[in-house]
Amino acid sequence: MQLILREYLASLNERNELDALLPDLLSQMGLEVFSKPGIGSRQYGVDIAAYGSIDGEVSKVYLFSVKGGDLGRKDWNSGSVQDLQPSLDEIITVYIPTHLPSEYKNFPIEICICFGGDLNENVRLNVTQYEERNSTDLISFSEWGGEKVALYIEKYLLKEELVPKKFRRLLGKSLALLDEPDVSHKNFLKLIQMLIDVDIQKGSEVVKAIRQLNIVLWILFSWCRESGNLESAYLASELTLLYAWDLSKPYLEKKSKAANAIRKTLNAIQCLNYQISMSYVDTKIVPHTNKLYALSNAVAPSCNVDVNLKMFDILGRLSLTGLWASWFIQHLPQEDVELCQKARHELRQYQDAVKQLINNNPILLTPYKDDQAIDITIAFCFLALSQENDKYIHDWLLTLVERIGFNFRTHSHYPCNLNSYHELIEYPIEKTAQYREEITAGSILYPYLAMFSALLGFDDVYGKVQELKTELLSHCNFQIWYPDEMTESDLYLNKSNHGATLSDVCIDKGKEEFLEQLFTECDESNSFDELTANKFGRWPLVFVACRHYRVPVPIHFLKDAGVASGEL
Repeated sequence: MQLILREYLASLNERNELDALLPDLLSQMGLEVFSKPGIGSRQYGVDIAAYGSIDGEVSKVYLFSVKGGDLGRKDWNSGSVQDLQPSLDEIITVYIPTHLPSEYKNFPIEICICFGGDLNENVRLNVTQYEERNSTDLISFSEWGGEKVALYIEKYLLKEELVPKKFRRLLGKSLALLDEPDVSHKNFLKLIQMLIDVDIQKGSEVVKAIRQLNIVLWILFSWCRESGNLESAYLASELTLLYAWDLSKPYLEKKSKAANAIRKTLNAIQCLNYQISMSYVDTKIVPHTNKLYALSNAVAPSCNVDVNLKMFDILGRLSLTGLWASWFIQHLPQEDVELCQKARHELRQYQDAVKQLINNNPILLTPYKDDQAIDITIAFCFLALSQENDKYIHDWLLTLVERIGFNFRTHSHYPCNLNSYHELIEYPIEKTAQYREEITAGSILYPYLAMFSALLGFDDVYGKVQELKTELLSHCNFQIWYPDEMTESDLYLNKSNHGATLSDVCIDKGKEEFLEQLFTECDESNSFDELTANKFGRWPLVFVACRHYRVPVPIHFLKDAGVASGEL
């Protein structure tokens, strides 16, 4: 475990990575963290500040200056404003005399030189001499290298009594099998379940558990990043966020110290999930969306089914990352005009990438599985955030419906209800009407396509879906899924079947009557509004759960065409 932790720490950058981990660690060690990166005004060399006692020592103020990786000569005093020695000088000459809160002025101060790796020999003498020269009766120095931080993580976050050897084996398997993402993911799922499958009754115990979830996800991400394979980290980040949310729900409105710590760590996990998602799509997907068949060919398929399944999966991931980007824009300080403009530019880039992905990978116009409606819905919701995309959405939906109709008529690859990979490889094994009816007995795809068309006023597309129903799908039960009273308890962990289904959705009427039929059902239940993800403004979590567990996206997100105005 020590080796794993040290390699993980050495891989972290100081900004938003190592300095994001330390506050949770220090809090778990019993310290009161009173200053964090990015909070308040300029901190004059101090990245993190805390107060308390470590291992029974006298209570003191701990001031951390953080550097990522090994600490070498180039990091010490090479002339850069980011060098460590100038930061330490600022702590001594500016922060301590002028910015240290008054309630801590009478306590000893320990300046902690923190780095994720090792202290290189070529700078050791410089550091030692500096510490001796600037030490006083009030001020002392300590070095928090990778080995020391790893020991503290193991002692305070990964205690033996909390995480037995089985935990360590599961983490080791997850890291060792990164080249087999599905297997790595299964081990990580077991690890997460072990961390929370304990008799958690107190808020402090929830704090420990959620901090452990954060640290193990960081470890997995760092190893995935180093290996250049982010698949396992992506899957694990969705899973960790959902489990963390479910664990945190009872504390979201409480005012206790534990509840505050839970919310802070939950926010950290959400930010990490977004960071992993962006890393995945920015490095693996977006650079290749503008090239014809580039991503389709990269699947290295044994058959067309492999390409189809993976490309719709990518469509869902990319669009979901875009929805998270939209959420973060809503929560940026609007007075920071430059930051908001940059974020909106990135959002438009993600929308362009989705459109390029569809244009350059035509297999996305021929869904093989009916539940690929989930990925199509996420993409629609993301693109519809901007009315500038209306024409593109129209052409996309029209081509999609026409391709599906052609494949039905020619007994080619049309959307079916098969889920087994082996069955999908073989289908359609018969070119008969009877066989076609057997594997298309029900559908969520066509009602959603009709709904998209009706919401945006695409009469021609809506008419095409009606034709499909009348001419080819009269046997098919068109269905819409709605959350019910069990969804809140079951959605985030996929505990059991939940939700209600509106069957035999009728689309032979006009689009206004069709929409009224769908949305009347929304109004008759408050189950959607009672989802904690919605109550607390974290609506993308519902999309995460739907994508991860293959649950239809609630149509409540589309009600009153709020999606078209960016009001999800």
